[in-house]
Amino acid sequence: MITSRHNTFGCWLFFGITIFFLALGFGEILSHYSIIQTHKFIKLDNKSFYTASAMLFSFGFLFLFFTATFIKKISIDPLSDTITFRNIITRQKKIYNFSDFDGFADTYLTHRISSYKTIALVKDKIVLRYIDCFWVSNYDQLRLALKSMKCLGTFNFGSWKQLKLLLRQPVIE
Repeated sequence: MITSRHNTFGCWLFFGITIFFLALGFGEILSHYSIIQTHKFIKLDNKSFYTASAMLFSFGFLFLFFTATFIKKISIDPLSDTITFRNIITRQKKIYNFSDFDGFADTYLTHRISSYKTIALVKDKIVLRYIDCFWVSNYDQLRLALKSMKCLGTFNFGSWKQLKLLLRQPVIE
C-alpha cells in the first residue's frame, strides 16, 4: 500500500495561513477584553473590533475550509485495486475501486503561477477525484501504483476546463 506524504510547501502554507488568521483573531479578542494585556494589538472601539474579528475569523475559517477540501491523505492499494481518500480534518474516508473509474488522465493544474503534474481519475468524462503534485510529495510513487488502471492520455486543462473540473462538468473529450 502506498500512502501519500503531504508536500511541505502546499500543505504547510495552508496550515500556516489558517493558524495565523485564527491566532490573530483570538489574540484580538483576548486583548480587547483585557484578558491578556499586550501592546501588540491596537485598541479598537467596539464597531471596529467586531469588524476586524469577523474578518480575521472569516479568513481563518475560509482557509480551514480550503484545507479540509484540498488536503487529503491518499492511500492506493494495488493488490486490492482500491484508492482511499481520507480528509485530514474531518477524518471522513471515501474508498473507490479501480473499476469505479474509466481510467485516469495525466494533466497539469495551475496553482498560483506554476503548473503541477496531476492524475485525474475519470468516470464518464468527468473527473471525480484528482491527485495533485502540489499537495503530495510522493506523486511518482502514487502514479506507479495506478499502473493497472487504463491511461486515457494526457490532457491540457486551461482555465475554463479547470473551472468545469471544479463544477464536476465533463472535461475529457
